[in-house]
Amino acid sequence: MDYELFLSSNLSCKSLAEIIRSIIVESLNEEITVHISEEEIVIGIKYFSLALEIEDISDIAFIRRHYDLDVNVCIRVQLFGNTFYQGIEVLFKVIGNLMRQVGGNLLFLENGSDQLLRKENGQLIVNSDLDQYQVKYLTKSLLSFLEHSYIKEKLPN
Repeated sequence: MDYELFLSSNLSCKSLAEIIRSIIVESLNEEITVHISEEEIVIGIKYFSLALEIEDISDIAFIRRHYDLDVNVCIRVQLFGNTFYQGIEVLFKVIGNLMRQVGGNLLFLENGSDQLLRKENGQLIVNSDLDQYQVKYLTKSLLSFLEHSYIKEKLPN
C-alpha cells in the first residue's frame, strides 16, 4: 500500500530521518537500512520503507493549495502487503512519536489523495468518511498507537 506523510518541520531532512530511525530502533529490535542520495533518504525495515524527499518530487506546493495546509516535508510510505497489519501499527507509532517530537501540521494520505489523518493547529482529525477497506484497518485499536487525542470528521479528498 502506498501512503504519503506530509509534515511541517523546521528540521533538515537528515535530522528528521535520524529522529525516525531512532523511533523505529526504540519501537523494534529489527534490522534497519538507511540509504541517502541527492534526492531522498530511504529508511527500510521488513514492514515498510519510508522515503524522505530532499528534492521536491511530490510538489508540496500542490499539496498546500489542494489541502489548504502548510507543510514542507514529504515522506513517501510503502507498506509491504505480507506484513501490512504489523507494519501499519509500527508506522502509527512512528507518526505518533513524530507528532510529539516535531509538532506542526501533518497530513497522512492513502493512494495520493484520500486524507486519513490531518493535524492542524494542534488538533488531530481522523477521517470519518472511509471506504470499506479503510474501515477494516483504521480502527480505534490502530489509532491508539498514535497516543494522541483526536476527533472524527469527514475530510474532503
